[in-house]
Amino acid sequence: MRTILIILSIILGISYTHAQTMKKLIHTQDFENRLAKEAQTMQSIESDFTQVKYLDILDEKVTSKGKFYYQKSGKIRMEYAQPVNYLIVINDSRLKIVSDGKKSVMSLTANKMMNQMQDMLTACMIGDLSKMSSDYKLEYFENDSYYIVKIKPVNKAIQAYISEIEIYLDKKDMSVYKLRLSETATNYTEYEFYNKRFNALKDETKFSIR
Repeated sequence: MRTILIILSIILGISYTHAQTMKKLIHTQDFENRLAKEAQTMQSIESDFTQVKYLDILDEKVTSKGKFYYQKSGKIRMEYAQPVNYLIVINDSRLKIVSDGKKSVMSLTANKMMNQMQDMLTACMIGDLSKMSSDYKLEYFENDSYYIVKIKPVNKAIQAYISEIEIYLDKKDMSVYKLRLSETATNYTEYEFYNKRFNALKDETKFSIR
């Protein structure tokens, strides 16, 4: 279970913006239809990202930068380049982590919680909410620039690790602009994705696990 928390702490997040007032989205059908349509056409994503992680016990923010890759279905690669090199690859039911030159590989199928986290991770990173199960409660908001999806786990096992997730979807193309994972009321991880390229990734070796 600690491995799950470490993975989530590393891989999820994004900044929370109050510059524009959010209003609750009452009629969600058009939003859901458009999001589903975009998700169907999304074959791959490449982008840069900035991660900000805050731990109240340290009372400081730690900023990391790197590159994000996604390929349908469920293949994810996170390359951390600053301040240290770190690599996470998810391919189907397998997970690879490379840290300080040391590689570890594990199966996600052996643990039900890990399977749920994989589905949630894919949903959050690419905005494919069809991956979200009944273990989560979703609320929808919007401002002039973004749709905001607030996700709260109702499964108590998941609540032990995640209190809330917020996904910011750019209204221009329905891609994930920001993502925030709150582990507790004060501890969170944040990402911002930029320089995004869609459906251009051809190199499947980026997701190789061996």
